[in-house]
Amino acid sequence: MANLLTDYLIPTLVFLAFAVMHSLTASHSFKTKIFKLSPKLKAWYRALYNLTSLVMIGFLWINLPQDQILYQLSGIPFYLLLTLQAVFVWLFLKSIFTQNGMVFLGIKQVLINIRKGELPNYLDEPQRGRLVTKGLYRYMRHPMYTFAMLVLVCSPIMTANLLYSILIFALYFWIGSYFEEKNLIQRFGESYVQYQKNVPRFIPRLRIQK
Repeated sequence: MANLLTDYLIPTLVFLAFAVMHSLTASHSFKTKIFKLSPKLKAWYRALYNLTSLVMIGFLWINLPQDQILYQLSGIPFYLLLTLQAVFVWLFLKSIFTQNGMVFLGIKQVLINIRKGELPNYLDEPQRGRLVTKGLYRYMRHPMYTFAMLVLVCSPIMTANLLYSILIFALYFWIGSYFEEKNLIQRFGESYVQYQKNVPRFIPRLRIQK
């Protein structure tokens, strides 16, 4: 048990730093303050935010201890889970681009700034936009989190490090989505409150036709 705690101490500290950074720098109040200090950062903020997140997750992975396989499927179950993973990756990407993927990734803001010298009108986005409730967002409020988790869980080869990653990201998605939704309420007001009441956070409701 002592070795287990020691082995995962540094990755856990890195993950906690990532979680704090990711939630804090995504907040409406933090963006408002930082853009008052440096308005020109608006165009590059979201791209840098996403890049920093990827770097920190990469740093987390390289600090994981030597891995061990917990189970490995073969035959039909192996290929079935690979197929499911591919489907969930596609749905994850679909979730991103339903939200206007180029804006979500920060690429559009950078291109507009380089080509026209313009800064985003609403914080780090070209415009305030509307609450997205179409597509997969009709069934769950955070489909990106749901399908990211399903990609991990459906791995036909489960290792100790993968299991650790599933647990910490599941915890972060649960807690982080709470703070994310506080920002969304601040942005969209009563529209988001009603959306919360009508649509579950991660798992779609099963509707039984009478």
